[in-house]
Amino acid sequence: MTTDPRFAASSDDRWPEQAARLLAGLGFQLVEPDKTTGDGTSHLLVALRPVPTLKHFDPESIDYWITEGARGRAARLDRESRFPLASGFAWGRIVLTDRLGVRNEFLSFGGALKAQMNPDATVLVDFGSRAPILRWSGHSQDTDPLAAEVGAFVGRLKVPIDFVPGAEAMIAKAAPEALYCAFIQSVRERLARSRGRRDSNRWLADWSSREGQRLEAADSWKAATELRRQLEAMEAIARE
Repeated sequence: MTTDPRFAASSDDRWPEQAARLLAGLGFQLVEPDKTTGDGTSHLLVALRPVPTLKHFDPESIDYWITEGARGRAARLDRESRFPLASGFAWGRIVLTDRLGVRNEFLSFGGALKAQMNPDATVLVDFGSRAPILRWSGHSQDTDPLAAEVGAFVGRLKVPIDFVPGAEAMIAKAAPEALYCAFIQSVRERLARSRGRRDSNRWLADWSSREGQRLEAADSWKAATELRRQLEAMEAIARE
């Protein structure tokens, strides 16, 4: 993951220019926030080119999730999609696939998506999120240490969605920052219940403690607490 303040600080009308510069010779780039400027947005930048470069990774399609009518559904972007595009994307997987079926996968808490075709026929895509975007698996990248934990958290979110009426709509309304805070709270509470787990996952315990302290005063932390309280109440009613 790189930090590029010139991209983070770029205006909306200049983002394709900045993305094209960062993606020169690359199929994708994960750009973390430049916290020195107060920017808190992570960016997954992707280039869908008319001809493979054969240099890095040449994605030809992107699979991800969106929310429609308070329900999640799978969506896909490729060169046949309509551009320019500006929309939201939902929490869950983002999967980049090349012409050979090779994939690079990411996990996100949702955010804003924009895409535009350049004069050279390259489609530039920006998944921007106020929460981290994590490398999960793939041909051209290492796995983020937190990816397995976030994947498990995403899996647990699907349980109330499948069995509790109204849960999906409630989760869909949550901001990416609130879902991220809910993840941190979940990790902290799970480790707090078992000293053995804390000792065997010391790096995770230390990380969740630091990140929790950083965010506890934020509105998103309070929103996450309320979201989890309401979901627990829904689950209790469903069990009766």
